[in-house]
Amino acid sequence: MMENPTPSTPSPPGSSSGFGAGHGLAAAFFTVVLAVWAAMMGVSLRQAALPEETAGLMLAVFHPGTSDADAFTAMVRAGGEPVRTTWLGFAYVARGLEPGFVGRLKAEGALAAFGELPVGPTLGGCAAMPVDTAALAATKLQ
Repeated sequence: MMENPTPSTPSPPGSSSGFGAGHGLAAAFFTVVLAVWAAMMGVSLRQAALPEETAGLMLAVFHPGTSDADAFTAMVRAGGEPVRTTWLGFAYVARGLEPGFVGRLKAEGALAAFGELPVGPTLGGCAAMPVDTAALAATKLQ
């Protein structure tokens, strides 16, 4: 009879290679939390979206990758003014005093415009950054 020269050690009960039951539960919990967050954000954004005839202070959202110069130009051509940038890079706080500013802003390339969001205390919240006065000075009203 031939014996195995290296004895094998038995695996502890309940252990397995790869994802265990604990990892699967954590992944499922994360998926549920992410789905609930996405649904709540969708409802919040839909409620905060402004109608096209709106004027005033708002968060203007452009396509990701839109340059500051292009966004500022779009805001000015729509009859408004850029107030400040945000850390997102494609969302700006803008002000338009004439009715229909949101519609004109969308015609100039904005994806959407939002009013106060229920998740933050002020428009822009912690995403707002100081005004770049040099960029504003370079944007001339026509």
